[in-house]
Amino acid sequence: MREATKTHLRVIEKDGPEAEAAAATTALEAIENAENPLEAFLRLQAWLSGPKAMSAQAHSVEEDLLVGGFEVLRQLLQQYIDSRGIGDVGKAVIKEVGPGRSVRMADKRERGCDYTSVFGTVRVTRVGYGALGERGVHPLDEQLNLPKRKYSHVLQKRGARAVARGPYEEAVQTIDETTAAHVPKRQLEEIAEESACDFDDFYENRSTQARPPEESGPILVGGVDCKGVPRRRTEEEKAEARNPRPGQGEEKRKKKMATVASVHTQQPYVRTAQEVVARLMDLDPPKPSRARPRPEDRRLWASVTKSKDDVINDMAAEMDRRDPEREKVVVCLTDGERALQKRAIAHIRRLFPAMFLILDIIHALEYLWKASHAFHPAGGEEARLWVRQRLLRILHGEVSSVAAGIRQSATKNKLTGKKRKAVDKACNYFLCNKDRMRYDEYLARGLPIASGNVEGACGHLVKDRMERTGAIWWPEGAEPVLKLRAVEKSGDFDNYWQYHLEQERRRNYPVRWLAVVK
Repeated sequence: MREATKTHLRVIEKDGPEAEAAAATTALEAIENAENPLEAFLRLQAWLSGPKAMSAQAHSVEEDLLVGGFEVLRQLLQQYIDSRGIGDVGKAVIKEVGPGRSVRMADKRERGCDYTSVFGTVRVTRVGYGALGERGVHPLDEQLNLPKRKYSHVLQKRGARAVARGPYEEAVQTIDETTAAHVPKRQLEEIAEESACDFDDFYENRSTQARPPEESGPILVGGVDCKGVPRRRTEEEKAEARNPRPGQGEEKRKKKMATVASVHTQQPYVRTAQEVVARLMDLDPPKPSRARPRPEDRRLWASVTKSKDDVINDMAAEMDRRDPEREKVVVCLTDGERALQKRAIAHIRRLFPAMFLILDIIHALEYLWKASHAFHPAGGEEARLWVRQRLLRILHGEVSSVAAGIRQSATKNKLTGKKRKAVDKACNYFLCNKDRMRYDEYLARGLPIASGNVEGACGHLVKDRMERTGAIWWPEGAEPVLKLRAVEKSGDFDNYWQYHLEQERRRNYPVRWLAVVK
């Protein structure tokens, strides 16, 4: 300790920047007069050995050092930008303005612009070439691939990722806490919209998946479902809410349905009906004898602006990219909604005639439970055993017999009213979907019979982000957030962002020009 104290005293006794820096109250104050990044770093190092830092607590020094470190990095970035010059390529440039037409841009001026990075804002001074009625050309902007707005692409990426993960207010706070920049909420909304613009093209143009088709599982699984997104009321709906019609009940929150899709490959998983029933119904199910295969290269996405037909068509295209040679067993899992089933048949079976359209067993189980309450009290052991017995028979392929037996029991017990209605609804559901309930065949082939992936997507892709307390959306505002969240949840964010930057460069700098040196 004594040696350390002597060292600090020697630093303070020195004349010059080091002594000034060591005596500074904060790290930022220690480097504010530095003439270059190297001097800023040395002054920051001296501050760490000074009395203020040595008498502070570790967390305080860490926070101060973060701020000072960002400033050193900002100065380094400024030094780098300055070292690239001002983009002076000659006396003028010749810009193409159409087929066989060009304009001489000879109005040459130096112009500056702010560039806000994760380290803070730097100044970019560069030469611009202009002509009357023409948009200027800035060669340095193109060389550096500067974004059209002042926020750097790195900062925009962080903002887009934060928006995908949580509310805009939290995203703003995350940027404030983890960078030396500030992006207001309104600008972050615009960044999110712009960042998601290449979503469809990215997946359409992706020629290969994470692994070649021959290295992925032999079963290709698609799933589709719908999930409501709370939406803002129109002016007409607001007026109606202020002046309710006579007898109008409490207004329900309006929702816009998002169509959710999921595609992945997997290995076969052969199991018996007894194993499935034990897992779904037993209070303490036995551990499976073998591990369940994990989904491979799962892609999830959702849309509130596209129609169901468009989303399912996109799903069919994704499946087509994953199995161009038609070598895999193709499965599509849905609930009992006829509209989704018809669309799946129309779009997916057109490409995959041998596709298995399977009713999610969890939805069938829900109808069994509702029917059981017509015969036994809810929550009782008798109801559980009743459901268990009939689920086992359904998994053995006896769908029609189960429906007939339930109806016969309802007649014998003289059920009426709501109880009879629940029974008839369940039986009708089973009979309408019996062609998609050949579970004995599906289990023997090792095919999935539960839409857990798309059900999970409805939850963690849509609900967890879009249904936070007080959240209401315009569909146009919800769509880019869902796209960014889908890219994030599918594990494609970094690859997508690289593709987005390539497209941004083409959009921001589409004009060809030629330098005139003399």
